[in-house]
Amino acid sequence: MENNKHRLISEFEKDLKHYESFSDKMHLLLKELLRQEHISYHSIENRVKEKNSLSKKIDGKNKYQNLSDITDIVGCRIISYFEIDVEKIVALLSKEFKIDEENSIDKKKMLDPDRFGYLSYHIICSISDERATLREYQNYKDLKFEIQVRTILQHAWAEIEHDIGYKSNIAVPREFRRKFSRIASILEIADDEFSQLKRDIHDYVETIAKQGFENIDINAESLKLFIEQSSDLEEIEAYVIDALALKNLSFSEQMQSANISLFLNIINTFTTFKEILEIQNSLQKHQERIKKFIVKWAHARGTLLERFRENFEQKDGFIIGYALMIEFLETNHTEGLAAFFPSASLHEKSEAVALAMKLYREITHAN
Repeated sequence: MENNKHRLISEFEKDLKHYESFSDKMHLLLKELLRQEHISYHSIENRVKEKNSLSKKIDGKNKYQNLSDITDIVGCRIISYFEIDVEKIVALLSKEFKIDEENSIDKKKMLDPDRFGYLSYHIICSISDERATLREYQNYKDLKFEIQVRTILQHAWAEIEHDIGYKSNIAVPREFRRKFSRIASILEIADDEFSQLKRDIHDYVETIAKQGFENIDINAESLKLFIEQSSDLEEIEAYVIDALALKNLSFSEQMQSANISLFLNIINTFTTFKEILEIQNSLQKHQERIKKFIVKWAHARGTLLERFRENFEQKDGFIIGYALMIEFLETNHTEGLAAFFPSASLHEKSEAVALAMKLYREITHAN
């Protein structure tokens, strides 16, 4: 037995670089697969089992004759935000990898109906036959590895459970078992409620998309949808693209999210707008001034024009900001204007506001 363990450990040390390379490749592959399927997640972790951990596993289970019998030398963990995304991820893994059903575990099915505890999928995978034909994966086609899939709350429970040191309800001192289960049940209920909330938000957006923006208040979801659907924004974008001779167009979800957050704060703090239609009315009312102001502003601020020409982020919502700036310029609302430069110094904000007011006067006088 001891000789066998030494042999396996020696083989592991010899192949360590191979396992590490495989682990890194699986990490990158999982990230790409989730990106392609538009599945959001909190994090993806990967690791190669440490020598001491592997030694204990071999001691604990007197059944391993070859390293290939140990299916979790390489492991990845995908942590999602929602339970509904866990199911999507598991379905994706089943499609993209060969699954060792016999050794894979759904922890939820191991719990009694009246028990709460650590929930997670532990899926044993190997490279699919199709992917194994690719040169970059040929050297890994016979390796199995484990992918754990859990939500961020399930992960929190597992980490706390591990820190406390209890692996089952039986191990918990009797006087603490009820509290232990109550806390676990709260996390499980919260997981379900967050998933339901995500579904509700999706249904809310679908309803707006079908019924329009009448009586719809301004929030992150409604503003994002408005940016995506507004023909007024498209018309202004087309004018700006032509006037500034822009060629490189792209869509940036990250930039859109940042803009929406900034604009919501400005709207709530410095305007009386409550509904999406008020933004639409402002766009329609000031459309020509918005067009001309953006062009003048870009030329006056050379770095902005350069950025536009390098990577014009179409649909990132930036035009909403200029519509709000026009509203503030009409009323000389300097505080509202300064809010568009949150990271600038007081002097830089003052200069930007003065420039905006100067350009706006030029536009209005020209009319």
